Amino acid sequence: MFPIPLCWLKKALFLTVAISASVLVSPSVAAHSVDESLLGAMKMEPDSLYAKKAKTVLYLGGGERSPWFQLGVLYAIEGYKIPVDSIVATSWGAWMGALWSLGVSLDDIQRLMLDPYVDEFVGVNSIHAKTEHNAFDIPVSVDGIPSLRERFSLYADSAGNVHRSMHALVPDTASIKRSLSRLRFEESLYRQRGSFRIPFTLQTCDSIIENPTYADIVSSLPLPGNENSGELCPYLALPLSSSLQEVPMIVVADPVRYQLDGSAESRTIKDNVLSKLDRSQGVFVRTHVLNDTSRKALIQSGFSAVEKSLREIAPLVETSNGYAEKQKSEPWFSFHPTFDSLSSELHSAVASYWNPQDTGFAAPVNFAYAIASKTPYDTVSFNMQPDGDLLIDVGVHPTVDVAVGGFGSNVIGANAYGEVALNYVNQMEIYLKLGGFYGTSSYGFRPRLELSNLISHRWKFSFGYDLMKLRFLKSFQSDNVAEENRFEFEKRNDLFLSVRYAIDKMQSVEVKFLFGNREFELAPVAIPTSDFFDDDDFIEIGSNYETTPVTQSVRYSLLNGVDDNWFASKGFAANASVAINLIGYGFHQRGPIYGIYTLDGRYSLSPSRSTSVTFGAALGFDAYRDGGSFKFPENFKSVAMEDRYRLHAAATPWSEDWLDPELSTHGYALLRMNGGVERYGFGLWLSLAYFHDFEDKWSAKLNSNKFVFEPALRYKYRSFTVYAGLNRIVDTDTFGDLKRFKDYRYFIRIGDYSLF
Repeated sequence: MFPIPLCWLKKALFLTVAISASVLVSPSVAAHSVDESLLGAMKMEPDSLYAKKAKTVLYLGGGERSPWFQLGVLYAIEGYKIPVDSIVATSWGAWMGALWSLGVSLDDIQRLMLDPYVDEFVGVNSIHAKTEHNAFDIPVSVDGIPSLRERFSLYADSAGNVHRSMHALVPDTASIKRSLSRLRFEESLYRQRGSFRIPFTLQTCDSIIENPTYADIVSSLPLPGNENSGELCPYLALPLSSSLQEVPMIVVADPVRYQLDGSAESRTIKDNVLSKLDRSQGVFVRTHVLNDTSRKALIQSGFSAVEKSLREIAPLVETSNGYAEKQKSEPWFSFHPTFDSLSSELHSAVASYWNPQDTGFAAPVNFAYAIASKTPYDTVSFNMQPDGDLLIDVGVHPTVDVAVGGFGSNVIGANAYGEVALNYVNQMEIYLKLGGFYGTSSYGFRPRLELSNLISHRWKFSFGYDLMKLRFLKSFQSDNVAEENRFEFEKRNDLFLSVRYAIDKMQSVEVKFLFGNREFELAPVAIPTSDFFDDDDFIEIGSNYETTPVTQSVRYSLLNGVDDNWFASKGFAANASVAINLIGYGFHQRGPIYGIYTLDGRYSLSPSRSTSVTFGAALGFDAYRDGGSFKFPENFKSVAMEDRYRLHAAATPWSEDWLDPELSTHGYALLRMNGGVERYGFGLWLSLAYFHDFEDKWSAKLNSNKFVFEPALRYKYRSFTVYAGLNRIVDTDTFGDLKRFKDYRYFIRIGDYSLF
């Protein structure tokens, strides 16, 4: 027999200790910090038999806290240079482990986790996430006339039975965010170059996948639509069997003293898996208790859990291992959208919402929210391919809207409103609305037809028709309108045609044509029958006018923010228009062809969360060229008719509800400011305006420099709006009358509508 060298005996003794410490550890064994001398001594034996043959396998599982906990674990593994020969993972551990295996630095992984479209979902189980819509929400129209609205689509099954499918009135932003989040997780993997640098295996509900595809990894995440998510089956990645050739490092984000949360299904899965950990063998990286669940605390908890397990991990340490070679995680610069799943009649309309100038993740984000804001489109999904192609599927269904409501004011009275609208897509977007109202003194039928995407997404063609009879309430006219300006009624038979072109997201140009036929009945005016008269010497004479206005206009608009002239909280807008107008009246009578020129702008800001202020200015005049000078047009001998066809300045919100003679002119300049305090839909508003009349018309009761003062209360919920307050117009001579509240005109208006 040959004598056994002493160094061999030392190595055999070290191997026995290493196997006992590494393989026979259970979660119940307390972890202690290892001192530097012990760790240093163990590093002196890098050529041990165990270090040469045993493979270190890192197991990463799921759970709500797992991604941030695992990030701390990976920081510690790199910091202590603990070798990892392969990775087995599921659920969130699959995403974290795959990125790390691909060579992405931990700092870059943390930046990905803080991405706005990842941050809200990372570590969250949203497999069964539903729509954000409230089933008990009252179906009030989002905008337009105050009304209750139902939106649905009709379809027939194979048996020929017709079914109705209800649709929400507002886009399901939660669904959009989930779809974009899924794409972000896919993109975070596809952006990496090369293959796995550390062998990577994915555990799913029914299979073990070595070197999985990125699609397999994303399918393991607890995202909506993932029926084989790791959260539903494995939950934790665990060794299927024990082997002396494998040293498992099992990362468990749930602490030893855990409290189950989530749905009943997820609690059952967690409890079942965690209760079986005592039967698994390996080095467990797990904290005892977790009181703070903030991100920083979870990262520190994962790092500390590795440190506390160094006594078990120490035999695996090799000084030659390092993690210096990392690749930069650069976002995908350009996506290539593919709409092959759509039929030919839908392809061009859907594709027009993709802006080819958008780069990076902004492209799918802008596309998703732009198309979801349109009624016929209800779902958006993305599926990324390795070459950057983005498969896009959009749910498109012909939808029908039925709305019933009402609007009105103390000017025109109460009016019931009804509407039926159809949204349809076939080579273009078709919107047809049949709306009408009927009230105590007025009625109207106002159909509209809009064609979008006929040429491209930038173009919109509109056709409209107004058949209306408007009559102001007598009580309002007797209190607020001079006798010579009163109308019995106004009838309209107007046809509108318009073409709108969107230059970009903020700018647009619209060309509009009006062909009108209108009839006016003026209120009777008492005139004397002789030079010497008493109360019986008056007769009332009314006047009837029939006009045929023809207008062609070009309007340029610049808008940033909400399209609301009065109650926007931020943003700005500017509008400029040029029009040519011709008014025909009587038999073969035509007034002069004259131009109409207007310019207005506003700027809105919010000094605080519940306050907003809007500053505005406007300029307008109409005139025609007569010889070498410009003249204001005069078409009628009636004061009321002249005022009806003059320009009407919108000085305050209520000024748009009726045609105030004091704000009617052939030329004006306007400065205005309105601001308010609003919370939960309730608001207190104050509007001020300075109006200068360039015409200085003789029929005005006030001089050319006028001031408008309008305090009001407002409540708004979607389309349901109530606006009520006081209004007063004074000039420089009567400015002091603002303090006489008995001379104010009160008003109340329900709904945001425009009839003039």
